Amino acid sequence: MTEKHTEFEKERDRLSFTKTYMDRLITSQETGQESLKKRQEDTLENLSFKDSSLRYQEMLSHANFMKMSKEQLENLKHLRNKPYFARIDFHQKEKPDREIFYIGKTSLFDRETQYPIILDWRSPLANVYYEGRLGEVSYEALGERYEGDVSLKRQYQIEDGELLDYRDIDLTTKDELLQDSLTQNAEKRLTEIVSTIQEEQNRIIRADLRKPIIVQGAAGSGKTTIALHRISYFLYTMKEIFRPEEMLILAPNRLFIQYISEVLPELGVDRARQTTFTDFVLQATGIRLPVVTQHEVLMNAVEKSGDRSSIEGARMKGSKRFKEILDRYLQKWKKSYKVEGDFTLAGFKIKSAKAINRLFFEEYSYFPYEVRVQKIRAVLQSELKRKKKRILEKMAAKYDEALDDALYGMKDAEKRKIRVSFLITRKEERLDEIKKAARSSVNRYMKKYPEVDVWTIYQQLFEEETFPTAYGDEPSEWEQMRKDTRKVHATGKLCAEDLAPLLYLKTFITGLDPDDRAKKVVIDEAQDYSFMEIFSLRKAFQTDLFTIVGDLAQGIYHYRGLENWETLQIDIFPTANYLTLQKTYRTTIEIMNLANRLLDDMPDALPKAEPVVRHGDVPTFLFRGEYRKGDIHELINDLVKKGMNNFAFVTKTKQEAEKLAHELPSFEIMEENTDELGDRVILPAYLAKGLEFDVVFLYCYEHAYEKNELDLKMLYVAMTRPLHRLYMIGRQPDDFLLTDKGGLWTC
Repeated sequence: MTEKHTEFEKERDRLSFTKTYMDRLITSQETGQESLKKRQEDTLENLSFKDSSLRYQEMLSHANFMKMSKEQLENLKHLRNKPYFARIDFHQKEKPDREIFYIGKTSLFDRETQYPIILDWRSPLANVYYEGRLGEVSYEALGERYEGDVSLKRQYQIEDGELLDYRDIDLTTKDELLQDSLTQNAEKRLTEIVSTIQEEQNRIIRADLRKPIIVQGAAGSGKTTIALHRISYFLYTMKEIFRPEEMLILAPNRLFIQYISEVLPELGVDRARQTTFTDFVLQATGIRLPVVTQHEVLMNAVEKSGDRSSIEGARMKGSKRFKEILDRYLQKWKKSYKVEGDFTLAGFKIKSAKAINRLFFEEYSYFPYEVRVQKIRAVLQSELKRKKKRILEKMAAKYDEALDDALYGMKDAEKRKIRVSFLITRKEERLDEIKKAARSSVNRYMKKYPEVDVWTIYQQLFEEETFPTAYGDEPSEWEQMRKDTRKVHATGKLCAEDLAPLLYLKTFITGLDPDDRAKKVVIDEAQDYSFMEIFSLRKAFQTDLFTIVGDLAQGIYHYRGLENWETLQIDIFPTANYLTLQKTYRTTIEIMNLANRLLDDMPDALPKAEPVVRHGDVPTFLFRGEYRKGDIHELINDLVKKGMNNFAFVTKTKQEAEKLAHELPSFEIMEENTDELGDRVILPAYLAKGLEFDVVFLYCYEHAYEKNELDLKMLYVAMTRPLHRLYMIGRQPDDFLLTDKGGLWTC
């Protein structure tokens, strides 16, 4: 028997033991102890482990199977057929023996000794698998530094609970393993990333969790899934402090949320909230109005070339200058909370207006306005409750004194009788009046404060007498934006650019409801967020724990998005770590080289993506005349035979996508609110961000790409979607700016 075969048998025994141990744990949760004992004995009799596995049998027979949580049980069932993916042999300094650790997506411990049967990939020791080389390594855990020697790093190919193969890792085989992963189809790659995390990706996942992080990641660099892995690592490391429900993932659209849904349970973060910025703000503010989306603004500019007013308005509302306008407006609005007149009861002062205003403007200044009002209400109720008894006593004493004067000071019996009767009756009436007034006095006084509706307050900002048209170097532009906004609001709609200011006002005026708050936030495709959007999120959540990932080269909403990441570091997150991911793992060298050429024509000097060494077919141009002959269907059938599973037609505009859908009935058109991604889809480029497909056809007929920043970035997004093949269908190569690309395409 060869050494390789002997080792393979040992590894197969180890996998068999792990699955059996997991089965015993699962059974222990679902059956009684007697039934468990009998089944355990039967299992041990049937095991065919070699002598080297006697320790495993001992662990099984003596295991103390304690109760597990429902979540732990579900994880165990889910991972049973692939319990781990790697192994390291580690000899810690000052320990006598080498230890073997198997690394998986979650940990599993021997219930007797607490020795790890499976080591969680997020654990400090597992970090040496991703970062360390063979030989001397070190890692940190719980503030301590541990040193040792890694003599073996091994990765396994396990499918349906069976060991198919393993490879011992050095620099060469590490590249081979990555290559194997990259040749897989789109739907499988997402869930397997944890086993092929690269060093630069691992550094981002494990970067300082106490600081915000900004990641500039090239197309296909894995920034989205790495951001999700960072959440998983965060929850693992901070599990005593944070719950998954306190995490918020902001995705570019609902289609993207569906796309990543497969990987979330694998990482244990499926309970993290996932939504879009639009949906989050509408939920948080309670506004139920249709939104003119940024995609509509973009398409109006592209399809109705020359319509720039909406774009300019969006740019202004997303700017730092508009945040200053809102701040001044808030200061003005805050003055309406100043009250005149003391809080009194029956002429007695309960609390002075000066003291009440001091509470609002000084002592409670760190609370939203309406929270301050509610706290003042509580103070007035408390003060009233405390002083009402004394007021009643004083009032009763006043009448009692008058009664004494009447009883003993009036000589006329008839007059005395009338006076006494009046005073007794009046005393009761007055005391009842005070008690009745006390019941409503706080509510009456609180009416001095303004009635609040964030949407109404925001609309008032754009009234002519309110809006500060003097802001900006071009007051006429601001005035045009004000008029355009009023026009949209008059139709019962709001603009996408209104959402950030509304959230900002909500934060200062009423504050977020507890259910809407988050302690940790991930923003994907952050290059398309405006300054105002990210600033409003930071203010709303009052946390620095942000993971922000994006690619400026894909900033198709550049007119309203960020021009650079330094803006965030200077004005919003001064303590942020800035990291880059320049290696692209998605597509082939041939496709990426073509896409990188587009960066040369962009106004900003953006770094080019560095494709890993994976070759494929040269991107191909097809004349639309051939497409009409039905050659495309034959091509797709041929690609299916070669293992391609999903296909996408990507157009420049939504209008062109809708027309193409009529010509390709077997393909489903993807809309902004689509929440399920099929295998054959048609979608405009602005919806393709973050997605990937085995094969992409760029389709262009009426709307050719031009050499301007917007078109270049949309084309770059579209070109970087395919894993394996890229085709371009149009009237001429120049539709895709291919004329001067040096023969990187073929006809």
